[in-house]
Amino acid sequence: MPTLNSANLFAAWERGLPQDPVQRALTLLAMAWPERSADEWASATIGERDEYLLRLRDEVFGSEIEATTACAACGERLVLSFTTHSIRAAPAALPEKDGRFFLRLNSYRIDYRLPTSADLIAVTENAEGNGREILLQRCVVVSRNEQPIDPSQLPERILKQVIERMAAADPQAEVQIELACPACEHRRSVVFDILSYLWGELDDWAHRLLIEVHALASAYGWSEAAIMTMSARRRNLYLQMIEG
Repeated sequence: MPTLNSANLFAAWERGLPQDPVQRALTLLAMAWPERSADEWASATIGERDEYLLRLRDEVFGSEIEATTACAACGERLVLSFTTHSIRAAPAALPEKDGRFFLRLNSYRIDYRLPTSADLIAVTENAEGNGREILLQRCVVVSRNEQPIDPSQLPERILKQVIERMAAADPQAEVQIELACPACEHRRSVVFDILSYLWGELDDWAHRLLIEVHALASAYGWSEAAIMTMSARRRNLYLQMIEG
């Protein structure tokens, strides 16, 4: 990872503003690890992508995470505190051949690969389509008695096994956080999405940075580029002198 600074992080945020969430992830990763293009990052599994987003989050904001939600049973406000290290899962399983896994169930031969950001983008670009059907068509190849069949024609019980195996092979792709309400003792699991959480933090940071740039440029006449190359500590010291 190259040295991150306010200027390149802000530029990535600005590029990501008009993008959908998945494309924002690729923009951030290509900024942080430019040896891989956004298209190359799009071919990474969702778990690998999210592992690198966790690394980026550690670098920019640290490993401590706090979030709030409401109890689904009584509405009590719940505060979640954990670290990025505590939600890291094992790496994705290695495919058996040519990036694919193989499974035989009854008379079916099922070849499948793990979903990627490119697959999720295909789902969002086909707003009228069925997301699960699109992923099946892109990630799963099925034959029965040596004859190819449509993956959607698999019996539901077999399809469920395929989906479960895909999830087990890429555990970082869906992080579950266990919640217990202290008020009513209701328990449930929620999915923690590092992409949306990190983007929310980055969005808040960018707006605070713009306020700082405006204040310092107004007070000293410095350019935006000059202010952004300063460390956060130096900007804060100058802001304190303006306010004092």
